Amino acid sequence: MLPGAHEGRPAVDRASYAFSHETVFADLRLAAMTREREPSSKAYRQDRFENTERAAKETIEAEQRARREKTKRLKELRLSQQSGKDPATK
Repeated sequence: MLPGAHEGRPAVDRASYAFSHETVFADLRLAAMTREREPSSKAYRQDRFENTERAAKETIEAEQRARREKTKRLKELRLSQQSGKDPATK
């Protein structure tokens, strides 16, 4: 059995590989540098930012609306209890 070989596995002569890790990484870096970039990446980020801002603003407005409606209902309930009327019988 050759040195470095395990039972059921042949020994591998690493020097016989046709490429090295450095060559592979250099090829990957070159491919990444020459890859076509998204032309609208800045516009996409701006649009996403505006959508997030709009959603946050809508959420805040909805919460404020709900708070005002709740306050209004509680005020009506309190007034009806003070006058001795049941708000359900309006």
